[in-house]
Amino acid sequence: MIKYVPFLKAKTAERGAMGQLSPAVRAAICPFFDFHRKPQPYDADTFAATGQRIVNGLTKHWGAEGEFYFDDRDVAQKLKIAGQEKYAYMLGRLHALRVIPVVGLARPTHNASVAQLKRQGKLASDVVAFRLPPDDFEDFDVIKDQLEYELADLFGQFTEIDLIFDCQVCTQLDASEAGQQIAAFIKKFSASYPVRRVIVTGSTIPKTLSDLVKSSHSEEILRHELALIAKARDLADMDVLPGDYTIVTPFFSDADFAPELFPKVTTPRLIYSYKKSHYIARGASLESGGYDQYPGLTKTLCGQSFFRPGYSAGEDYFAKQGRPGVKNASNGSIVKPSIVAHITYMVLGAKF
Repeated sequence: MIKYVPFLKAKTAERGAMGQLSPAVRAAICPFFDFHRKPQPYDADTFAATGQRIVNGLTKHWGAEGEFYFDDRDVAQKLKIAGQEKYAYMLGRLHALRVIPVVGLARPTHNASVAQLKRQGKLASDVVAFRLPPDDFEDFDVIKDQLEYELADLFGQFTEIDLIFDCQVCTQLDASEAGQQIAAFIKKFSASYPVRRVIVTGSTIPKTLSDLVKSSHSEEILRHELALIAKARDLADMDVLPGDYTIVTPFFSDADFAPELFPKVTTPRLIYSYKKSHYIARGASLESGGYDQYPGLTKTLCGQSFFRPGYSAGEDYFAKQGRPGVKNASNGSIVKPSIVAHITYMVLGAKF
């Protein structure tokens, strides 16, 4: 039974984290992967090479048994890969896995690819996901005609629809108002379309972490998305599954600055979730604090009363940092265990 939907960038660490989850946790999630954005536009060759790494990683670490969502909304540009629209290309590469396609409003080429593949019998899923950002779910009646014009025929090709309310970085949304909007939208949408699953997701982590926590400091930040999800669950006529962007901002993009600036602008960071909060710790810049700051950050984390020793492979990784012979973490290597710890907690321990 699915209990939680983690929204992840389809990068190496996020894919690898799937392989470190316990069987019980894996059975309780349906991950959502976004083809991640880059500061510079993809060309066809780079997109294809990145896409193949995504396919290989998902095949290895997630496998062919569990469902997952896949979207390329973060790659806004129009591309053709081997003569195919980029999303059609990726769905074709993922055909051996249980991928659920994702559609949305004002995405005509993308949506057309899904409809065409389904008509041609090249898309096995009988479920399609409809992803809505806040501007689209404020009032069902406002977008009803657009929805019918753009998506009614496509929806008719699928047996069921998974409805996804993507609140993104939601700290500026009023939880009560957004929850009411979501509940009203669910009621009206489900009166016309066959809904299998409703998911509400969001994040409190902004594009720039320094907006929340100063360097060489730690903070405990309330997770606004949980209040919003709880309100939607209270008001909705259907069961609402919680989602979030784990410990990565929805607006993640690869860094875009000269290599010589990396030590000046980069600080070690650590995010750990407990109760309804994120514990966020940041070190000093690599230039001033050095590259060996993670043992100190993880030691401090492991000494906190809310730390869960032995809870997952993520906690085991944090506990080993600083021991003799253990390779020091980096901003890249800390992501995978942090995601494993977060997903495990959301499945086994989180309360809403």
